[in-house]
This record gives sequence, structure tokens and C-alpha cells, in this order.
Amino acid sequence: MERVKVAEYAAMFWKGGDLIWDDYLHHRQFALTAESESILRWFSSWRILSSIGAPGEIQRAIADRLIDEKVLIREGSAEHYEETRLLDEWGSWGAGTRYHHFASRTDETVTYLDPASDHMAFADKAKSEPPPSPVKTFPERPITVTAPEVHDLSRWKRPALVDALFSRRSVRHYSRAAIPLDMLGTLVDIAAGPIDVIDNEETGSVVRKTSPSAGARSPIELYAHVNRVHGLQPAVYHYASARGGLERIRPAARPATLRRAVGDQPWLADAPVLLIYTAVLQRTRWRFESRRAYRDILLEAGHISQTVLLTATAMGLGSVTATALCDSVIEQILGVDPISEPLLAVTALGFPAT
Repeated sequence: MERVKVAEYAAMFWKGGDLIWDDYLHHRQFALTAESESILRWFSSWRILSSIGAPGEIQRAIADRLIDEKVLIREGSAEHYEETRLLDEWGSWGAGTRYHHFASRTDETVTYLDPASDHMAFADKAKSEPPPSPVKTFPERPITVTAPEVHDLSRWKRPALVDALFSRRSVRHYSRAAIPLDMLGTLVDIAAGPIDVIDNEETGSVVRKTSPSAGARSPIELYAHVNRVHGLQPAVYHYASARGGLERIRPAARPATLRRAVGDQPWLADAPVLLIYTAVLQRTRWRFESRRAYRDILLEAGHISQTVLLTATAMGLGSVTATALCDSVIEQILGVDPISEPLLAVTALGFPAT
């Protein structure tokens, strides 16, 4: 006897009073009626199709329509096979991970503007909705101006790029030695500071940096939780490229709080410096309305993190990037809003223990 159930390659959410079925695997959405919802509940697990009614009855007719639209799937069908493969490959990561990846995919039906048309479109948008600032500052907070030194690399242990690439290792044991302020200042300036600024009256200023940024929106912000740096008191700092230094914005976290924030990983909590990456979503959202843009933000965090890791290696510092964190605690330490500026990752810095 034919059995059917609700497909597991979709999510549901409320929008404007409607319950939306979002098939993220095939990029289709439907508003569900109350009758359809009750039928989905009935078929939440495998049931014989005729259990909802005989052909010609209203509930059976709705069920048949839901099968046609792949909301309900038949046992042994191509949709059932597709769902099985999906759950086998992605199931242990949960529905949220599946949704994020497949909902942000694009197919051949998507078209992209050529550079000239793209510029015109965003010049028009900027007239009614100016772009958000590409930088963030705390102008009322004290700042330690850093003087990055990139012309004399004689003190760097591995200034050659290929040497740094092949020497990079994840370091989890650090000495008690403090990091010199000029070393930290140079590192953050290389990773997140401006190379130059291009002013455009139509679409706003663009900051060019060492790492690429989709649409040149630069959503990543860099913070430092300082434990041991010569010339800096232990505290939370924000790297303000527009002011040319590190703004002291909050007190250092208590040791127990910091350890909880980094998932009880002592090599992170005890490191001389924790660089913390967040994303100001508004900057990217202004430029890209597609769900795929969130991928761009994560990629940019990876670009900047790799720049930090390679620069640290070149300087002779040890480093490791981690994402096994307690997001909410770190966001509280920084004082950021997790909805508009979520945490992405941290990188520990220090001299390797011998």
C-alpha cells in the first residue's frame, strides 16, 4: 500500500500572517492553508495515503496536490531517494546548516548585472538609501595610536611569503612574554587597515584592504581582548582604522568569564591577545539582497584570519583561529548586538612556548 510523509528538505516560517513552506532544496515557496497544515501534521511520519480519505474526498484531494508539489513525498520515489541522500550527507549537522547552504545556492536561472549596469543600479539606490559607513569608531573612547612598520622587516623571523606559508602552524601554548605594541599594531593594520580609500560621490567611499571583500563593503570588524601587551593595559580594544589605532572600549573580562567564552579552552583564554572577528551585516546587506551574501561574509572572515595567521608567522608569533566558542558570552564582553553584529571567530596570538 502506498505510503507518504512530509518532505524534510524544507522549513516553515510565518510571514505576514501566512505559514510559508520554504523548499530550500528546490528553491520553491508556498503559503499553506490551515487544511494543508493539518494534513502535514497527519503525515509527519510514514502513513498510508488512503488514511487521509478516499479519492475524490476533499482532504485526499489536498494531499494529492501536496504530493504533486513535492511537499509530501511517496515512499520509494525520486524525491524520497533525494531526501535520503541529503539526510545521509547533512543530517548530523541539523536542519539549520542544510537550510543555510542550500537556500543560498544559485542556479542557471539567476542573472547578474554587468559592471556598468551594476554601478548604475547602486548609484540610483544610494540616492534614496545612502550606503552605511565602511568603518566603525568609538570617538569618545581613548585611543592608542599605532605606527605600523612594514618597510623595515629585519626583525621579522620569516618575512618571505612562501616561508611563512610553509611555516604556519596552529600554536596552542604561549609563553608569558608580552607582545610588543608595535608588533600588534602592525599586525592588525596589515589585516584590517586601509591600503587606500576611493571616494565615489555616487556610491560612497570604498576602503581597499589586503583581503578581498565582496562588493568592497568590508563588513568585518576587529576587536582585541588584551591580556599581555607592552604599552596597553588589559582591556577590550576595537581596531579603528579611521583613527589609526586601538580604541579601549571595555574592561577586560574576568578570567572565569573569558574561559567560559572560549569554550573552556585554556590556550585561548590565557593567550596574550585574542583577536575577535565580528560582522556588521548592514554593510553587506545594503549591497547584496541575496541570501548568498552571508557566504561572502564568512569567506571574508576566512581571508582576514589567514592574513592574521600568516603575518603572525612571519613576525615570529604563534597563532590559532578558533570557532568553538560561546558566542553570547563573547558578544557580551565586546558589548555588540548579536543581531546586527554577530561574532564569527577568534584568533589567539602570542610567542610560542619553548
